[in-house]
Amino acid sequence: MPQELFGRSEESQIITEMLESARAGAGAVALMEGIIGTGKTSLLRWAEATAVEQGMLVLSATASPTEQRFSMGVVHQLLGTLPETAQCWERAFATRSGAGAGPAESDYPLLAELCAGVGRAARRTPVLLTVDSIQHADRESLLWLGFLSRRLDHLPVAVLATKRCGEPASDPQLLVELMEGVRPDRHVYLRDLSPSAASDLADALCDHDHDHESVDALVACTGGNPYLLTEHIRTGPARQGAPPRGAGHAPGVLAGPTPADAPDERMRLKSVKERILCMLRRLDPHGLEVARAASILGSQLDPDILAGLCGIPVEDACRSLTRLTESGLLGPHDMTFRHPLLAELLYEDIPCAERGELHRFAARFLWHRDAPCEDVAAHLLRAHRLDKPWMARLLLDVAQGMVGRDPAGARRLIEKAMLHGLPDELGTRAESLRIQALVSLDLPAAAHALTALTAVPLGPEERLQETLRLSDILLRLDEPTAARTVLEGARGASGAPDAFAAARLRERITHVRIHEGTYRPGDGDEGEDRLERVLLLRTAAGESARSVRRIADRVLAAPRAPYGSPAWYHAVLALLWSGEADEAQRYLDTEVRLAGAEGTVPRIAEALAVRGLVQLHRGLLRPAEQDARQALDLLTRIEASAHHVGSLVRSVLIDVALEKDDTAAAGALLDGAPPLSGEQHVTWWRLHLLHSAGQALGRLGQARRGLALITRCEEELARRGVVNPAVLPCGSTRSTLLLAQHSTAAARRAAREETALARRWDAPFALGRALIAQSAASSGREAQQLADQALEILEPAPTPLLFAHALYQAGRAHQRVGKARRTRELLRRANEVAVSLGADCLAEAVQRELRYAGGRPDPRKDSTESLLTPTERQVSELAARGMSNRDIADLFKVSLRNVESHLTNSYRKLRIRGRHELARFFSAEEESAAAPVLLYQPRPELTPSPRLRTG
Repeated sequence: MPQELFGRSEESQIITEMLESARAGAGAVALMEGIIGTGKTSLLRWAEATAVEQGMLVLSATASPTEQRFSMGVVHQLLGTLPETAQCWERAFATRSGAGAGPAESDYPLLAELCAGVGRAARRTPVLLTVDSIQHADRESLLWLGFLSRRLDHLPVAVLATKRCGEPASDPQLLVELMEGVRPDRHVYLRDLSPSAASDLADALCDHDHDHESVDALVACTGGNPYLLTEHIRTGPARQGAPPRGAGHAPGVLAGPTPADAPDERMRLKSVKERILCMLRRLDPHGLEVARAASILGSQLDPDILAGLCGIPVEDACRSLTRLTESGLLGPHDMTFRHPLLAELLYEDIPCAERGELHRFAARFLWHRDAPCEDVAAHLLRAHRLDKPWMARLLLDVAQGMVGRDPAGARRLIEKAMLHGLPDELGTRAESLRIQALVSLDLPAAAHALTALTAVPLGPEERLQETLRLSDILLRLDEPTAARTVLEGARGASGAPDAFAAARLRERITHVRIHEGTYRPGDGDEGEDRLERVLLLRTAAGESARSVRRIADRVLAAPRAPYGSPAWYHAVLALLWSGEADEAQRYLDTEVRLAGAEGTVPRIAEALAVRGLVQLHRGLLRPAEQDARQALDLLTRIEASAHHVGSLVRSVLIDVALEKDDTAAAGALLDGAPPLSGEQHVTWWRLHLLHSAGQALGRLGQARRGLALITRCEEELARRGVVNPAVLPCGSTRSTLLLAQHSTAAARRAAREETALARRWDAPFALGRALIAQSAASSGREAQQLADQALEILEPAPTPLLFAHALYQAGRAHQRVGKARRTRELLRRANEVAVSLGADCLAEAVQRELRYAGGRPDPRKDSTESLLTPTERQVSELAARGMSNRDIADLFKVSLRNVESHLTNSYRKLRIRGRHELARFFSAEEESAAAPVLLYQPRPELTPSPRLRTG
């Protein structure tokens, strides 16, 4: 089928049957009706080609509005070359006084003689008569076509005509009479192509370089109209699939102002625009004006507003809307353009100056009618001038409401209001809103703008708010010294501030000093929060994890530390370091939701980055990587990826890459990180990046450089007074790097020092990690005892990845003392956990050691479920689908204890705590696919395992 007939199989079948009927001697009349561009002419030409292939005589005519005044013009196009009707034309021209005369009376003998001539020609060869755009045919031709259609019962003649919807006919009564003579099944209504047919047509016309997304956007832009789709593709790839840029069709105020088009861009689709303009002029005297106004308004097609914009009576506007709907340009229900591309062409056809005035008039009309403020702002954004005081105020009100969800759109509204001048009472508000939007768009630009704002005279409350905001931005740009200077300047310049303002300034100064490393618990102001001071002091000194957990719970209890505040993060990290990773994760899940609902981009990025750190501690590599990637994307968008929490994001990504044995990714992250040396002071999150970079360099064979970074990290921690190994395990990392350099004694000494500090802190994660490092640096029975201690500590802890490392180290230690059986047992468990977590590096090391110990490791698994035996997998799938243990036991005809034993083994292998976490490993698709096997499989196949004992 040719490209022009995509999606027209039913219509082509009707035409084929009509031609077969005419060839059989039974005449037929068919009419194809549709809006502009639906392929009426293409289908007509296909019918003519098909008729010629079948041996029929094809006589065609095309009606035109410029030839309507010529009597019998269409009939002459059809029959002018037919020998059987040659004598009729002399009489026809003699009875008409000329082209300028009015319509003559019907000449029945002439009509009959012309029909007889067609009949004589048809008896010789079946005839197909086609008339394109029959609505433009002159009155006499319409009369003759109707005359002929009523006399085709026994003639091998087929008449096929096309009609465009909405356009007026020369004689509506004669056209309706002709249409009434068409059988209902042969009156075809051509509509726009379905999405699938339009996609097929676009794929056939487009180059192979186009992807599915661009084709789908192209189909949506053209509404599936074949003509628009074809012309849009053929006229050039400049903006294929681009959404319309007209104001009424942009998504609210999200779209920016229309840029000036390039000369070649103005020439694209020029023929389409000219055809639409001609059609609009024919439809109605005011059709073009109303259509242009509709492209301005978009979906708010109120006849009163349209009449006001066009300067015409409301009745004329209603009539024009009706004509536009009948022609198919507007939808009958929502009164919007059915083809966004046409709306764009009409919008661009309006002169720029006139367009701006129309937008201003539309905004005024909508405002007086109490329309939604965002709709009014969408027009004010494109108006050339704001001549009323309420306009700028409305733009600021709308911007304030959308600055959280759409900062770019809010910024455009604010800058539009500021461009046209604002009263003094609105100037400060507008600049503050603009800075609030810049925080989520360009953090360095927000810092410069806020610095300028704090230099102007402000009230005490406003100055305090802006100073606190500026210090927070400077801190996020790794400028703690500048942030502290701003805060101290505000405290000194405020004279005698109230107690609340003074407390807020002291608290913020404390947090800035913590970040830059100049804070010492107890040497601050007398107003320092005592509970937070004790929390920081005990955490840094690593004295007692249990007491720190109790203090952190009190700090996190509302309203002492609101979500997202620095004190709140200190308490959450204290929970993590003291061994409560699950509880820290729950707090951070809530913070991520709150930040996404009402926070700025920096707050969202910080919440995601810290949650990634917590998930990394819990061994959830994929969620940790997803959170870190999302945070890095957000920080890159606001030009802050090299500062503050961006260092933590890179640290998490490097650690995940090392666990997944992706040293190339770790190296790329190191190359893209800011310089790791040459700074006087290292900010807090940068310490984590230094530590991760040291580990990565050791894996990349650069242990000396890695040791230099670890030394720098240890010096910075010592300067801050932090000796707790739960914060950063510099001793363990140093021991690993020293072992890579074959400095065993120094490695053992570094690991032993960290173990001593971890025992004083007494948190499972920190102590287990230190024992693993000390065991790796030791030998013989000492290494075995240390590894067994790590296993005993980490077995009940929610740290599966570190537990897998402990199993691996224990297996190696037992191998060295000659316990082969225990070695294989430990390494098999380590392999199960490593594979379930996706720790490829550890899994490969474990399998290599297992082969060396005489074991036979399973081949590399692609999914965590493959760790389970067939019976364990079946039981776990049923439990994940919600079945109780009793129901599972009844299904398998086994005891309840047997089912519980299989579930316990599954929990251990998958490193989860209960059946509520099984859904992470058994998706809905796998459940539905497994159901028939589990429910209808014969019992001998259901219980092949010797472990599945009958009850």
